[in-house]
Amino acid sequence: MAERVVLIDGTAVIYRAYYAIPAGFANSKGQPTNTIYGFALMFGKLLAGKTPKYGAMVFDPPGPTFRDKQYTAYKAQRPPMPGDMRSQLSWIDQLVAAHNFPILRVPGYEADDTIGTLARQAVEAGHEVHIISGDKDFCQLVGPTVRMIDTMRDVTYDEELVRKRWGVEPGQFADLLGLMGDKADNIPGVPGIGAKGAAKLLEKYGSLDGVLAHVEALKGRQKANLTEFREQAILSRTLATIDCAVPLPKTLADLELQAPDLDAVNGIYRELEFFSLLGTDDQVVSESAAEHTVVSTDAALATALASVQGKTVGVLFVHEGEAPMHGDLVGVAFAGTGDASFYVPLSNDIMGNTPDNARDNTSENTPDNTPDNTEHGISTDTPWPRLKAWLADPAAKKITHQLRDAGVTARRYDCPLAGVVGDTALTSFLIDPTKNIPHRFDQVAREFLQRPMPPLKSLIGSGRKVKTIASLPQAEVAQYFGSFSTALFEMWPILAERLENAGQTRFLTERSMPLAAVLAQMQVDGIRVDDADLAAMQAEFSARLETVEAQIYEHAGKPFKIGSTKQLADVLFDDLGLPPSKKTKSGFSTAADVLARLRPQHPIIELVLRWRSLSKLINTYTSVLRASRKPETGRIHATFQQTTGASGRLISTDPDLQRTPIRSEDGKRIRQAFIPRDGWTLISADWSQIELRVLAHYSQDPLLLSAFRDKVDVHRRTAGQIYDVAPEDVTPAQRNVGKTVNFATIYGQGATALGQSLGLKRTEAKSLIEKYFTRYAGVRTWLDATIAQAHKDGFVHTLLGRQRFIPELSSRSFQDRAYGERVAANTPIQGSAADLCKLAMLDIAQKLKGMQARMLLQIHDELLFEAPPEEVDAVVALVRTAMETPHPLSVPLVVDIGTGASWAEAH
Repeated sequence: MAERVVLIDGTAVIYRAYYAIPAGFANSKGQPTNTIYGFALMFGKLLAGKTPKYGAMVFDPPGPTFRDKQYTAYKAQRPPMPGDMRSQLSWIDQLVAAHNFPILRVPGYEADDTIGTLARQAVEAGHEVHIISGDKDFCQLVGPTVRMIDTMRDVTYDEELVRKRWGVEPGQFADLLGLMGDKADNIPGVPGIGAKGAAKLLEKYGSLDGVLAHVEALKGRQKANLTEFREQAILSRTLATIDCAVPLPKTLADLELQAPDLDAVNGIYRELEFFSLLGTDDQVVSESAAEHTVVSTDAALATALASVQGKTVGVLFVHEGEAPMHGDLVGVAFAGTGDASFYVPLSNDIMGNTPDNARDNTSENTPDNTPDNTEHGISTDTPWPRLKAWLADPAAKKITHQLRDAGVTARRYDCPLAGVVGDTALTSFLIDPTKNIPHRFDQVAREFLQRPMPPLKSLIGSGRKVKTIASLPQAEVAQYFGSFSTALFEMWPILAERLENAGQTRFLTERSMPLAAVLAQMQVDGIRVDDADLAAMQAEFSARLETVEAQIYEHAGKPFKIGSTKQLADVLFDDLGLPPSKKTKSGFSTAADVLARLRPQHPIIELVLRWRSLSKLINTYTSVLRASRKPETGRIHATFQQTTGASGRLISTDPDLQRTPIRSEDGKRIRQAFIPRDGWTLISADWSQIELRVLAHYSQDPLLLSAFRDKVDVHRRTAGQIYDVAPEDVTPAQRNVGKTVNFATIYGQGATALGQSLGLKRTEAKSLIEKYFTRYAGVRTWLDATIAQAHKDGFVHTLLGRQRFIPELSSRSFQDRAYGERVAANTPIQGSAADLCKLAMLDIAQKLKGMQARMLLQIHDELLFEAPPEEVDAVVALVRTAMETPHPLSVPLVVDIGTGASWAEAH
């Protein structure tokens, strides 16, 4: 029976890991761990798919190999293995062994030869072979049942791709290297013959031997060099040829894979302090010996609450599904010690209401006419009234994980939540926003408690066998969620200490947690959408899409899958003969910038761009928005994420409303479907160039400061500066360039990226950047100082003191360091703008108390509200004040405010 055999080039993985993870990683004992950590990540990714039948991790052995004896200069140019890397090799062996994954090192032979021999044996046994490596030498092993998979570039080499990439058959690959040589291995080849020349010779003469037999038929330099370096070519081929007859210490049968020893793997991760990698066996287990008690009566709840009185208690709301806005509340778990937890099962009958008539669930009722939410017909022994009172008691100190979600549940069920003194998700984010994104419970528990948490599927199952939580035995539910509440209780002191050491405690209590409450209210309120209007738009867009498709097929001469990059590339570049301009790992690019350059050359290009636009409007907006609308409320209740954007920006999901288009006419029509309650008005408040104003504050550049203080068009001023013309003479096209250059500064764009944005040559874009920094010298000075300080500290901070660590700054990779420097320059600007927005939202939420108006959305630099007619003027005034004065800056903040019967009209 044909099975899959996976052969991993372990030496290649180790080197990739070493250079991918920044230096400086070490555990508390001083053991360098960057290579082990990178290897563990890559190895884990390889094992994440379908488990093969056989496998081996193959490493180069210590000492010389037979090739060193054949050619003393073989790989002689390579530096010795770095000492900090060598010190980690034994740990890597232990890690692979703990996974019960066979390891092979054969003295005198490279990993390539061992892999080649195993591949030959596997093919002879009728198996399929996957070689995991990016080393091109393995191309010679590729065949009908052998693939080389470069996981770093996500490319799988089969025979066709080898031919396409190198111009030769896999069986000719060693001959190719014999002719062209290989600098990586110091294989000399034949001087003057490169990859293309070698491929053409092999195409004509079949093999190196064939080429050498026909040297007299060649001309010029090729003939001379092949004559002079004949023996060198033969030696080079020998060096490049993988030996597939290595005497192996193990047979293929010895490579049958076994299940990993999870305890051993976790033991290694704990010793190395890779807590985020701790795994679970997917069983419903608790690491501690805590007792988990089901509390079903008022009397039992009174006893449970008495046992945690005066303690800081970890509290979890348990609901069906992943989104608390849409799943029924089925229980509450809490723990005030590491030895015991309590689970209170709930139902709508017990609570005396359904979430749809809870006070703060937004239907078209205003707060004044929401149905009364009484607890009628409830047994006197139900735990709900006492539980509600305890949850609402500010003296009962509580810890949550994702306070926003707890706030959503509390509002849906008219259950005020008070006394929350900490939140593990928000705290983890403030300690290091880039680590453990999006700061899920299991990620935080691994990091700070060194405890793997069982996934929900271990309780409720998955796929067709999934069950509701309410249908399960309460004891099982109590054990599962009780272990989480216990972990929550135990995590908090550790997190609180780390937060205090990071100087972020006030940010948590004064900004992040209050904002979570604001976001919870916004999520429950939602925003109303006109489903009929969206349906009409979708029908119209679909009809237009069909028309455009037909026109594309007419130009192409055949129907094809327009959304397929490969099929579209085949039509454009093969069938129609258009010139390709960019090649990716999977073929010629059909990205928007490529198509934009091809627009004048064929009418099909404009149609394809139009097709993509219409497709996106349907698949990303109209259909998604309609599916996200909650029928009971007629509104979309998006989730506002506080712990996902490393810069600190809020991100909306389920759906992503921040991507709602506005520039195109069709995009504006999408916003037209967002409407207020009947008779009310939508209010849009949008900051004008807030990030550039923050840049002016930080850099103190005189030109930028005066532009904003004097209310000058900053984009026109920049255009005038870089084109050396008076502001009044700047053309619209030049102003657009000035605008692009201004924002390129914020995002750290180089000349290449800027040139692509503007459709200019790199030299022209570079000149614009140089002129910008000549005129705005203060910006250059600030950027240089900020990046230098970031290299020294390893982090940057925002205007309000929130930190962001940037591990890429210590990377050995130039690309990674360059990315880290862009982050270092951008975070103080974008992160500070995000902080200012949060300050304004907190201020506005406080001022809206007692009013009917609601804050509905935060989209980039825009806030959206709805208000009854009599409150519109007051809301506009208080919003303007809050957004223009959230924090002292060296330049004024300006807010554009509009009102209307739809989002499109108000913006």
